[in-house]
Parts: sequence; structure tokens; C-alpha cells
Amino acid sequence: MAAINNIKMNQEEIMAQMRSMSQKSSGNIISGNSSSIFEKSSSVASNVNESPNSMSFLDHLKEGLESVNKLQQGADSMAMDLASGKSQNLHETMLAATQAELGFNLTVQVRNKILEAYQEVMRMPV
Repeated sequence: MAAINNIKMNQEEIMAQMRSMSQKSSGNIISGNSSSIFEKSSSVASNVNESPNSMSFLDHLKEGLESVNKLQQGADSMAMDLASGKSQNLHETMLAATQAELGFNLTVQVRNKILEAYQEVMRMPV
């Protein structure tokens, strides 16, 4: 019976702590001690749009393709080194091959999503 009362008391203490934390946090927002998340996100969004060195979607796409190509080339060279006997590190070779495979699969999925979006736009009535 004492254990049940102890559990109930712990639950009540936790609820009281949660209520006080909730009141403190809502009090800070109301009193203006902390800025709201919407103000922060809008200022970040305006800074992103104003930066002169921002990358376009095409730049991001090119960068992604280049990194996948480097992964593929690295995996190929490691496989060739392993096959020719220059390297004995099977573990790293397999990791590099798996990373290259995952990068390629991601690239294929991105391509598929881009094609789906293009086809959907083309189906829209004018």
C-alpha cells in the first residue's frame, strides 16, 4: 500500500513540475523575454534570400552528382587495388562500394522525383 501511495505522490510531483515549467515558459513568451520561433524563422529566411553567394538548385544538383561520381571512382579504384593485390583491406573496399551504391540509389530516386514533378506540371491544364 505504501508503494502505491509513493507512486501517486511521484506522479503528482511530476505533474506539478510540468505545470510550473509550462507556466514559466508561457510567461517568458508573453512577457517578451524570448522571441518567438516564427520571428526567428522569418529572419533566417530573409537572410537566405538576400545572400549573394546562394547556390541554385542546379548548383546543388551538380555538386551532388560530382560527389556521387567521386564515390563511384573511389570504390572502383579500391576494388581494382584489391583485385590486383595492391591492397589487402577488404573491409574498407566493401564500405566504399556500399557508400557508392547508396549514393547512386539516392541519385536515381532524386531523378525519379524530378521526373514525376515535371510530368505532373505538364499534366496541369493551362
